Amino acid sequence: MGFLAADPWGEDPLPYLRSAAWSLARCADCSQVFHRFILNAEWNERRFSKWMSADAIRAFGRRLGPEFQRTFSGAVHHVEHILRIERLTRRPRGSGPVCLLDFGCGFGQFLEACTHFGFEATGIDRSIGRRTEARIKILSSLDEIRGKMFHAITLFETLEHLDSPSDMLRELSRHLVHDGILVLETPDCDGVHSIKTKQNYLSVHPLEHINAFTHDTLKSITERAGFKCIDRGPAFVTANHRSAVKRIGKHLLKRDGRSTQLYFRKTTP
Repeated sequence: MGFLAADPWGEDPLPYLRSAAWSLARCADCSQVFHRFILNAEWNERRFSKWMSADAIRAFGRRLGPEFQRTFSGAVHHVEHILRIERLTRRPRGSGPVCLLDFGCGFGQFLEACTHFGFEATGIDRSIGRRTEARIKILSSLDEIRGKMFHAITLFETLEHLDSPSDMLRELSRHLVHDGILVLETPDCDGVHSIKTKQNYLSVHPLEHINAFTHDTLKSITERAGFKCIDRGPAFVTANHRSAVKRIGKHLLKRDGRSTQLYFRKTTP
């Protein structure tokens, strides 16, 4: 409970969790690691509506580093994704704008960046705190986009929060055009078997995260849902030419690493 107690919260969850037990389990069939005990639907709703207030979410972010550095670095990564997605969606969309869904979009910063590049961007987030504080309209569920199709769907730091990630990937696939692009990013939990350090805690957060993905399990679960893992290709937003050359070299030599930031293409109709 020490790590949980140190986190910022809206309503304090600790009185409700003092007798809770936390342990990780592994699926014998697919090797996916997940929390053995999770919140039920009622308590999960309380987590989103009361424990995770907008102020608490922002306070948690400030603990990850100075605001300018986090904002600048985040914006650079957003633009790199935008450049890749624009290139990879040319075949299914032709000359029209990219129609993109960011599922689990948080405060909507990636959506805002997408609109500056002419994307038609839609965001969904369950957190009331994030939706009310966002500077762009964010929807609360997939029910609000019934029948709408997208060229690209992104889930940044989202899949690990879902109690049925396979079902959600299949549901999202129904909103993605054939040859459309799926972008996934999760914490890399390779080698994490218990919560002994602060980094372990952040990777497999027992209250926030349900699934502990590695490169292999993230790729496997997504391919079983009908997607094909693809080479995302390099993208650079930098004034440092040495950094760009170094990254090109790594890509050409296939030394980009086995990360949990992966790109997929929908291969089923």
